[in-house]
Amino acid sequence: MSVQELKKELSALSEQERAEVSAFLFHLRHAADPDYQAALQRRMDDKDPSHWLTPEEFEKRLNLD
Repeated sequence: MSVQELKKELSALSEQERAEVSAFLFHLRHAADPDYQAALQRRMDDKDPSHWLTPEEFEKRLNLD
């Protein structure tokens, strides 16, 4: 399948399906990056609640409008 064919198929997906594909591509991009993986591990290991986001703050930061 060509990139053009993939783009055509992706454009036909629902918003939710495109979000899933986007998350998957993000994962693939960073899966083999040791610096990114180390930074992610440090964040996951952070036990200080003052560094955590509430669900509302997380949503706010995702909203780029």
